[in-house]
Amino acid sequence: MSKIQYTIRNIPPVVDQVIRKRSQQTGKSFNQTVVDLLSLQTFGTETPPKEQGFDFLFGANTLDAGFDEAIKDLSRVDGELWQ
Repeated sequence: MSKIQYTIRNIPPVVDQVIRKRSQQTGKSFNQTVVDLLSLQTFGTETPPKEQGFDFLFGANTLDAGFDEAIKDLSRVDGELWQ
């Protein structure tokens, strides 16, 4: 899994203080603390999922039961328009 680097600007001082305090409390680097906090807010855990897709966020079957019926007409080809 490749890693991506970010540069984040305009961090409020109070946010910086909280991150630095948490970093000291946990004994982790500042960077690791930020990564853990981002993962925690995104996934609800400090350890991000290993999956590559987004199904882990929404589940595989979260669409409304009537969804396919509701969009059926969108898949219909109008023969008069395509002559």
